[in-house]
Amino acid sequence: MQLVKRFRDLLVLISLGSAGLAHAADTPAGNRPATDRVTVAGIAAACDPAAVKAVAAKLPYGMVIKPIANGPKLPGGTKYVAATAQRPGYCQVTGSIVTNRKTGKTANFLATLPDAWNRKYLQFGCFGHCGFFSLNDAAMPLVTIVAQGYPGQIIEKGYASFGTDQGHEDPTGGNWAIKGPGKVDQDAIDDFLYRSNLVLARGGKAFTRAFYSQATKQKQTLAYSYFCGCSGGGRDALVAASYFPEEFDGIIAGSPYANMVNAGVQIAGNYLATRRAPGADVPPSLIAQIDPIVKAQCDAVDGVKDGLIQNPAACNFRAERDLPRCADDKPGSNCFTLAQAQTISAHLTAVTDENGRLVQPGFAVSEIMPVFREGARPTDLSAPVDWDNPPSLGSIANATLKIFTNRNDPNFDTRAIFSFAGGGTGPVTDFRAIVPRAEVEKAHVAVRMGIGDDPRNVAKLIRQNRKLLIWHNSSDEKLTPYMSVNYYKQLAAMYGGYEKLQDDIRLFMIPGSSHCSMGQQGPGNFDAIGALEDWVEKQRAPDALKASLFSHTSPFIDPSKTPLRTMPLCKFPEMARYDGKGDVKQASSWTCSPSDKRMLEVGESGRQAGVTQ
Repeated sequence: MQLVKRFRDLLVLISLGSAGLAHAADTPAGNRPATDRVTVAGIAAACDPAAVKAVAAKLPYGMVIKPIANGPKLPGGTKYVAATAQRPGYCQVTGSIVTNRKTGKTANFLATLPDAWNRKYLQFGCFGHCGFFSLNDAAMPLVTIVAQGYPGQIIEKGYASFGTDQGHEDPTGGNWAIKGPGKVDQDAIDDFLYRSNLVLARGGKAFTRAFYSQATKQKQTLAYSYFCGCSGGGRDALVAASYFPEEFDGIIAGSPYANMVNAGVQIAGNYLATRRAPGADVPPSLIAQIDPIVKAQCDAVDGVKDGLIQNPAACNFRAERDLPRCADDKPGSNCFTLAQAQTISAHLTAVTDENGRLVQPGFAVSEIMPVFREGARPTDLSAPVDWDNPPSLGSIANATLKIFTNRNDPNFDTRAIFSFAGGGTGPVTDFRAIVPRAEVEKAHVAVRMGIGDDPRNVAKLIRQNRKLLIWHNSSDEKLTPYMSVNYYKQLAAMYGGYEKLQDDIRLFMIPGSSHCSMGQQGPGNFDAIGALEDWVEKQRAPDALKASLFSHTSPFIDPSKTPLRTMPLCKFPEMARYDGKGDVKQASSWTCSPSDKRMLEVGESGRQAGVTQ
């Protein structure tokens, strides 16, 4: 009954809003205000704490302008940064906003307001389970992880941008929601699942209008409103697309943590696979030997040997069959024992329930990384798992399953719900993690408002002609790319096929790149915001995105440097085709064609990973 009540409260919040508020923009799509810059000559004075507090005081959101512990240090809660040769001037503001008027619950926010405003609003998603601002701060170089593009681009474009810590100041998985044994802070969980972003969307836009109106002494309106995020921020984006798409004209979801339950059981399963038996761990030296084996089988599947596997699902690699096995099953430096091969299989194979039904697809075979070995391997493998020491993806998984779902029940043990086996009567037969369907369904109910991959929920976005651009790194080592592939295939089946779906929702896969393009073999950086602007504002839908590779190991982007490689990212299910004669490292040697559907091909790797056919 409590879950039903919370859902009804959400519907009331979404349908009623607050008096006098606009949604995505202030006028219908066919009558937008001009997007010429609003230049504030005296923005330094407008950025004074007293002036900003006066703006906030007039708004019905309980906004308090103040310094915050988990964001940039702004005396009085504001700071003006003067223009440089590289970047325009801007005002940053921190504070809190009331997310639940009944309880007084608040979430912290950060606003970045340029002195040459483009009349647009951009809201950033967060990362992981949030609690910090380093990746949703437009002034920080690492904002490219969330927004792509290059450092300072958002400010240069003139966006008023906002982000929230989602109602807590602890960046660990879920300890911020614990109130005691068997007790959790549901208010804090609701802020994290959806509510803080919904409230900030309305409060942030109202604050933007009021700030620039006061600064210019003229009434200002919004032309367009956007949302973008990657990883946990990609989840935020899909939740917005699912439950309150009217707040944004366009949404970008990068490598989304779309379903925290399904991703959680996979993360925990990978974590436990290396600890299930004394000989199950696979050292990094052995893991490094896997990719050359995979590349030898799969690199040419897309038509050219160039070091990239565009569609890893089309490969036929299977760990237990294709990895070199150790004689007499004795560990060696260039071979895998059965237990080690099974550990790799558990990483690449879908998680299923006890009846062999798909729960979560496995990881891609391209650029396999040792991320599933996170945390120190304990001497006593039977000892209780310390998911938070050190903080890792495992702490995120445990938070979803034990804290959010089982209310921090001291008798619930995340490890206890997992088993490992191969075989079965379903399509997925390789060695894998298995979880009870009842536990998965229980978790889906508990965190439903924070799940963004139910295809039924984008019907409103499509009716309203909003735009959703999804991208996912094909070699994502933290959130399997097949989450997005399966989701998009479900959308196509439900909404009239790929061509019709592409009117409003497009997916782009990024070959050879890791989570949120933080390291890669192939081009992983592109102008996501520019592509969305063209789609929403000029009705030029992106058929391909030109991506660049600046570094194999660093997420920092320097657009003044010559890229190491460029390549088009085609809209799914198209695959980039090499012309057979040009430089494979130049985008001009590749084309995208609507008749090319090779991303739909599924081989043994994809079938065992649970890729929908």
